[in-house]
Amino acid sequence: MMLGATGAISAKAKAMYGQRIRVAQYEELVRKKSVSEIAQVLKNETAYGDTLKDIREASIHRGQLEHLLKQNLYERLDKLVRYVDRKSKAYFLAALKEVEIEQIMMRIRLILSQDFTYAISDVPLSLRHYSKLNIEKLMTAQNFAELLDGLRGSPYEAILKPIVKMNPQSFPYTECESAMQRFYTEYVMNAINETFKGKTAATLKQMWATRVELDNITKIYRYKKFFHGDEQEIRSSLIECEGCIPRTKLNEMLAAQSAEHFLKLLAESPYHLHVDDREYVYIEYYADQIKYHLAKRHMHYDSAAAIVYSAYQLLGEREIENLINIVEGVRYRVAPEEMMTMLIYDKEE
Repeated sequence: MMLGATGAISAKAKAMYGQRIRVAQYEELVRKKSVSEIAQVLKNETAYGDTLKDIREASIHRGQLEHLLKQNLYERLDKLVRYVDRKSKAYFLAALKEVEIEQIMMRIRLILSQDFTYAISDVPLSLRHYSKLNIEKLMTAQNFAELLDGLRGSPYEAILKPIVKMNPQSFPYTECESAMQRFYTEYVMNAINETFKGKTAATLKQMWATRVELDNITKIYRYKKFFHGDEQEIRSSLIECEGCIPRTKLNEMLAAQSAEHFLKLLAESPYHLHVDDREYVYIEYYADQIKYHLAKRHMHYDSAAAIVYSAYQLLGEREIENLINIVEGVRYRVAPEEMMTMLIYDKEE
């Protein structure tokens, strides 16, 4: 990649990161009483203003707001991708594969529920620019036959077709989600191998491996705590990665006879997550917190365009998750102080 393009991507990503939601703004948002009030703050006081400028705060529903917030992130990522040369573009477009998968999984949920009341038919412009899917067919599909027609010729058709045929009466959503995540991870890793070398390649692989490994940890715990899945069932749901946990330790964690035993082994792993079983609901929070702080470190201390871009993507996704959690918290009348403890952000800012 040309030095000019590298510098432009890093500089622009860091500048956009500087427009993130700050502590005082989070404290203001958690004290709002409705989705309308939250939307008003985001529209008038944050960097989401351009995307929300045409909304009617009084009538916006939470699904629409969530959609627009995510669209804002995709538009920001698209602005960075424009600086990338053709040779490096495959990796940078990986984020848009994630958008494709999110849209497909969202459509699957609608098909399973058969509730299209609040279905949103528009997709991010960046997806229309880069995706080779039949977007119109994908976004209007009301059954699996129509969905597969919209995915014809794509890797997603190859993933979904056997799953749909295997269980025509009971669609295995979790199995499908794992298959999509596996495809996405392999796609990203292949793009890294084909595009980068040396320190940049090593750092990107470690970033993604850590992300996958922490997701695997959360998945193992859920299986053991809530579904009492056996070792083979859990193993088949995981995504292969070369993370921090040695293979022998991972095998020991998979073989743990209970969720409590798993937590003890987790405390002895390289992540040193000391989570009391009474606080099991927070295990995903701790995993996300690790991902957030690693991404923040890369944002502050790295200059390689691909690394800064990936850190920015993760930090942007985290911020939107925070905002979605605030909307849900307001909906269920969670106390502002309690909501703040559920968010992941830089508490020193």
